[in-house]
Amino acid sequence: MKNTKIMAVLVILLAAALFVGAASATEQATVNTTELVTPEEPSLLPGTEYQLVTDTYDNYAIIGESILPADVKFTSLDSAKNSATTDSDGMITFTKNGYYKGQLPATTVTYMITLSGVVQKPTTGQVNFTGTNLFDGSAVATLGLTYVNNNDNSTVTGITIDDGGLPAGVTVNMSASGASNLIMNISDTGAVTLYNGTLEEDGTITYADENFNLGHGVYTFTYTVDMPAIDVAVRVDGTEPGPEPDPSAVYRTVASGADAFVFEHIVIDGTINTAGLKLTKFSEGSNPTVVNQISADKTGVFYLTESSVNGQYGTYYLASTWPGDEAPATKNVSIWYPEISLQAELTTNTATGASSGDSIDGKTVNKDTNVSFLINAPKVGPAFATISEGPAKATIWFTTPASGKTSYYGAVDFEKKNLTAAQTMVGFGPAGNDATAGTWTAQAEYTSPQAFKDYAKKSNTISFTLQSSTLTITAAKDSVVRSNPFTVTISGKSQTVYAVYLDGASTDDVNPYLQEGQNGFQSYYDDEIGGAFFKTDASGKRTIQYNTASNTEDKTYTIKVNGLAEPYTTGMTTAVLDTSDYDKVKVKVEKGAVTITASGDGSYYLGDEIKLTGTNTDSTNVFLFLTGQNLNTNGIILKDLPDKIDASKAANPVAVKTDNTWEFKWDTSEIALDTGAYTIYATSRLTNGKSSDPTDSDSIYATKGKAVKLSDSEYATVSVNLKQPFLSAVPSGTVIAQGDKLYVRGTAEGKPANLKLFIFGPNFFEPYTITVEDDGTYEKKIDIGSSVSSNQYFVVVQHPMYNGVFDAELKGSKDDNYMYFQIQNSTTGGSQQASFVVWGANKLQGSQAADALTKMIDDANIDDIYTKLTFTVAAPWIRINNPGDQAVGSKFTVKGTTNLAVGDQILVEVVSSSFTASDKTQTNTNSGVSQTTKVVAGDGADNAWSVDVDTTNWKLDQYTIKVNGIEVDVTTTADFNLVEKVVTPTPTATSAQPTTTTAPATTTATPSTPGFGAFIALAGLGAVALLVLRRN
Repeated sequence: MKNTKIMAVLVILLAAALFVGAASATEQATVNTTELVTPEEPSLLPGTEYQLVTDTYDNYAIIGESILPADVKFTSLDSAKNSATTDSDGMITFTKNGYYKGQLPATTVTYMITLSGVVQKPTTGQVNFTGTNLFDGSAVATLGLTYVNNNDNSTVTGITIDDGGLPAGVTVNMSASGASNLIMNISDTGAVTLYNGTLEEDGTITYADENFNLGHGVYTFTYTVDMPAIDVAVRVDGTEPGPEPDPSAVYRTVASGADAFVFEHIVIDGTINTAGLKLTKFSEGSNPTVVNQISADKTGVFYLTESSVNGQYGTYYLASTWPGDEAPATKNVSIWYPEISLQAELTTNTATGASSGDSIDGKTVNKDTNVSFLINAPKVGPAFATISEGPAKATIWFTTPASGKTSYYGAVDFEKKNLTAAQTMVGFGPAGNDATAGTWTAQAEYTSPQAFKDYAKKSNTISFTLQSSTLTITAAKDSVVRSNPFTVTISGKSQTVYAVYLDGASTDDVNPYLQEGQNGFQSYYDDEIGGAFFKTDASGKRTIQYNTASNTEDKTYTIKVNGLAEPYTTGMTTAVLDTSDYDKVKVKVEKGAVTITASGDGSYYLGDEIKLTGTNTDSTNVFLFLTGQNLNTNGIILKDLPDKIDASKAANPVAVKTDNTWEFKWDTSEIALDTGAYTIYATSRLTNGKSSDPTDSDSIYATKGKAVKLSDSEYATVSVNLKQPFLSAVPSGTVIAQGDKLYVRGTAEGKPANLKLFIFGPNFFEPYTITVEDDGTYEKKIDIGSSVSSNQYFVVVQHPMYNGVFDAELKGSKDDNYMYFQIQNSTTGGSQQASFVVWGANKLQGSQAADALTKMIDDANIDDIYTKLTFTVAAPWIRINNPGDQAVGSKFTVKGTTNLAVGDQILVEVVSSSFTASDKTQTNTNSGVSQTTKVVAGDGADNAWSVDVDTTNWKLDQYTIKVNGIEVDVTTTADFNLVEKVVTPTPTATSAQPTTTTAPATTTATPSTPGFGAFIALAGLGAVALLVLRRN
């Protein structure tokens, strides 16, 4: 059955086309009793006669339209109380605009449903008859007979009439040929009497005698409906303006210094019937100017329209110009917009309606939750509170989930509430259990003064959802990985204490436990595991957190909330529960997982830092232990190395981050492990290493005094292979020019912080420190001074190895003219090698000192390693491969060799021998090139250099090639000729090939330019002759 709505206020929606015409015109307006009239919908016109027609009476099975009966009186809802009444034909004429409400009288309607058909014995299930509503020939109802068994005399437990428009609570009379009861036969034997019954709200009929048999026949059911009085409303809204009232007849007198508002008609006290008045707002500052000005009419009335105020709010003086020193004595008013806003907050004091700012806007509240409604009228409330025209009034209109509009919220009517302050609490209370669940909205609007009602903007709209106060409990998630918390939320009555606990939990298990210090906590409930009393907030809700540990049993837990049979008293720890008022929710606690990875490829040099990372969703700590050859059977604590402590005694696990990741940087420089393969375990609980048995442990991380067996923990493993570090060193060259630089490059595995480098030579010793990069590579630049003698030099590079200490240590300083090597540390114990001097009295020769250092580092008592190399220092030189004669316009390469280091910069210059300074008015036709280039590695022992030369537009001449070292002081030169054409030798009769000999380039310490200016003295014919000879 459809739920009846006989207590609701039904509003007439005018949907038919309305014609604007003479007052005598008659139109028919269709009524829809389920919708509200809104200002945007069509309305009746004053002065027009209408025949009001109802739409379908919802819930009463009346199909089609029905004319309103006579004597339905409609009265306007405003203070005028205008009225109009329908005549015998349902005709009505409204003369004034407004909202009108009327009431339809109660009526009684009798209907019949005829059911006919032939009932055959079914195998199972029910037999249905379909009937017709005789009132209009369209409503259909179904008589269902539900069989219990399949005997000849089948037993029927009840009759169900499906929704055919029947309302609940009506009496159903069944008759056949006027009889008051029915004798129904389904077979040759057996018969029962079917008695009259009442149709229940759920659509079923219960009989005193539930057993009957139904045979062939036609059966008629009749029922009556008593329809209650129904409130209806209509809006009358003329489309043409009526006569203008005399504006000066309605105004408010405002005292000087008081507040006035947009949309008002005002007179400043004592100025009525005064023409030429102006209200002026002036700017601030020492020289005020006019910001806005409003003129009164001839009677002294100011019309504060929106356009005249123009958004300029504040103080207005009754003056056309700034009154200057007289301003304090000048009459003035403050003009504001009549703002209005609405707040709806949870009530915190049910005696006074006080609230604490907890808004319900956009939230869900229970039907029994007390809500306080506050209207803010920051200027209007105080201004109208004490004057004769006040106080101002406002109504809160609520829109229900069915789109109905009402001023009631629960039992409180919020119509025409006085606004006596900037904020007025206009009422509070719950919606009540009869309120419709769903989304509600609320909006406030002025009802007086009339100008505010007609023109002022309505307040903001508040939206909230009403729900039943039925006790429920929900979980934020269905499952949680142990060591993580979970929350449940109870929803019930407002400000009510409930018992929450783990239903069916065992004391033998490690169970979830309540977080301490939670909001709403009252006391612990000792009758149940994980139990406590919690009080809901004003909205009837409370969220509760349970925590889990790494050893919480992985299973499904039931969290139950129970109402109390007796009121809660402060501090109580036991209670009698209301067994009919409860709810449950299940949360599954699951095992987590542990992962571990090691940076790199799994192979590491002793001394390397190995980064171990992973995840752990099972606990908040990760325990690391190590297994390997001849270590403790079940493993040793990785973080305690070089001490070898059983894994079961771990006291310093790695903490897991909030994103379930963990990280540990393992420094292998001082772990006292030999090279080889090892396995690292990461576990979520303290275990007895890799053992399959638990063991006693006094660690704070033990589980009930035990380090559990490995299988009781989540774990993962990773293998690492530790290798001995090595050291390599390569010089940038074996021959280094005086004044040049030497680069020593190589690799030092094992992540040493730095290396030591020593150079030994005749009366020469220099120590250096080398920084090693993160990837193990290094490079050291060593400047070889130009004063360093040409000779062989020896280099030793020292690695500190595992302990990070240079055990063969250089002591003393050149400033003290005494330096010596001595072993300062012994890794394995035993005798130490004697020291030796490398600088000062009794020093060893250079080569002997280098040899002594390598032997000292070879001592088995220390872990340092070394590598050695040699290089030779020689005088710098550069050679030029003479290019010979070249044809003008040709392109060729000038190149050569050198013992300068690869990467050194050299300057190559090609200069015409006839280069002279010229007058600035002459065109310079000299030719040549100047270019720097880098030394590169050559094909053999010598390095190489080259530059490309383009002789286009050069003149015929002799040219000098001059090559200078930029970083090293060395110079060399060579000459060549640029001719018109290179002569190709003619072969002789014999096959002997001509030999071209190129003079070697000359290297001098003090370079000069041979031929520089050689042709300066040549002139005239001699120079021409020489050029002719060159052309030939």
